Amino acid sequence: MKKIVVPYGNSFQQAEVNESIIVENIDLAGNDNIDCEESLLKKAMDNPIGSSKLEDMVKNDDNILIVVNDHTRPGPNKIIVNEIIERIASKVDDNKQIKFIIATGSHRKPTREELVNILGENIIDKYEVLIHECKDEDSLKYLGESLYNVPIYVNKALTECTFCIVTGLIAPHHSAGFSGGRKSIVPGLAGFNTLKIHHSLPIRPYEPAMGNIYGNPFHEVALDVALKANVKFMVNAVQNPHKQNIAFVAGNLIEAHKQGVDICKDASEVIISEKADIVIASPGGYPRDRNLYQSQKALSVAEMLGNPDCTFIISAECRDGYGEGVLKEWLSAAANPQEVVERFKAEGYDVGSNKAFMYARAMIKGKVIIVSEYLNKDELDEMMLGWAPNLEQALEEAFKKKIPNKILVLPNAVNIIPTTLKGE
Repeated sequence: MKKIVVPYGNSFQQAEVNESIIVENIDLAGNDNIDCEESLLKKAMDNPIGSSKLEDMVKNDDNILIVVNDHTRPGPNKIIVNEIIERIASKVDDNKQIKFIIATGSHRKPTREELVNILGENIIDKYEVLIHECKDEDSLKYLGESLYNVPIYVNKALTECTFCIVTGLIAPHHSAGFSGGRKSIVPGLAGFNTLKIHHSLPIRPYEPAMGNIYGNPFHEVALDVALKANVKFMVNAVQNPHKQNIAFVAGNLIEAHKQGVDICKDASEVIISEKADIVIASPGGYPRDRNLYQSQKALSVAEMLGNPDCTFIISAECRDGYGEGVLKEWLSAAANPQEVVERFKAEGYDVGSNKAFMYARAMIKGKVIIVSEYLNKDELDEMMLGWAPNLEQALEEAFKKKIPNKILVLPNAVNIIPTTLKGE
């Protein structure tokens, strides 16, 4: 028998299949020879791309805003912010000149415990930490229009500071091509009226866009807004599919991000020999599979690799349930997946409607089974999604439909970029 193992929360799901079935495990190798993160970060900060060193740019009368990802975006936030503070704290006269803001986009506020995990007690106790709320109109400022007539509403803290630093993580992204850089501003600090247009068709790509960045309107608008918001410096980690931080890039928003994208692309591209009748995918475990909303990103990669009428199996613990917004409501209200797609075309983005659209997009291509001990079978049935408590039972269900010649396994689906498919 052949064993299949995929991440699930802080553990794994596993199952065995007959030797006669081809099992292709698409998991790029990790790296055992990476320099320590602190050394990589210091090297990047000492050699910024397209700009002077951060400590040489900051003036003693600057009001500094440091933008940090929220709890749904895993990354080495603590070491990044501590390195930034080490370099700029002596440049200002008062700690009140430095503020942090959590780029939540449309997500919920982080808890106190999550804030500590993001920034550390030392930062929270010493500096003011703002939390972005996309629907709090009193906290937003209108900056005019971006490309494609997208209205620009951003957190007014961006317009009140004199020096903005964005931090984050560069990894493949299913809509923007790659994360990091400009995404700290849109969606990170954007108002809902901006997200409503930016996250809707046709700005949002209809099909998955892993690795597709240049010429992608989703990227172009986010970059334009970040430049208009006067971001002056960026510091991003670059991850490989095993969530190892293989590099850091710092400096100019455009040039540093581009170099990080090139590094990430080299680490994440993988050749797929051919599509399969069953595709098993995991977001890579916790926190990427913390809820059904976030876990959808693994499905975006899986749906690129399935034969017509295939079965997609998503290993996602979902300890926090379904996630934000109207995801559950939209899928439960529809008679079929195409109805969800048409509703999204007509109504556009709301928190969760984008995820409903993308689940429906995949369901049109094949059956979707969610492996989760935390989600309810009856509720998933109403959402037109299959359910299994473990990977073995998910495969049993898939085999009822068809015994496959081949199964594709994507243990870290959200961080790979499928490149070449046989016959395409």
